[in-house]
Amino acid sequence: MRWTTCAALLFLGACGNLPASGDGVVALEVTLPSPLTLQQGQSRQLTARALDQAGEEVTAAILWRTPDSTVTVDELTGVVTAVAASGTGRVQATLGTLRSDLITFTLQPAPEPET
Repeated sequence: MRWTTCAALLFLGACGNLPASGDGVVALEVTLPSPLTLQQGQSRQLTARALDQAGEEVTAAILWRTPDSTVTVDELTGVVTAVAASGTGRVQATLGTLRSDLITFTLQPAPEPET
């Protein structure tokens, strides 16, 4: 499932003069993993694409961040890891001043080891 992360992308067909970053990027498109659930200690790879006004992919260095301490995310690779055993953890793709919507993961305890 894909979702766009910038309202500008929704209007690409109707707007010809969208503000662009220095490299022509007007939107970020993030591919959501399924499910949006992580067990404590589990990691998942996130991916995003930078898009220009025509909706074409642009080569750009997308960075990742999290405002939460319940998950960690590798700034360059987009690998998110659950630190907490419960609650939620949010992650966001960024490029210059563009920001994706926050991606929210539901966090669960790691399975009990079998005895």
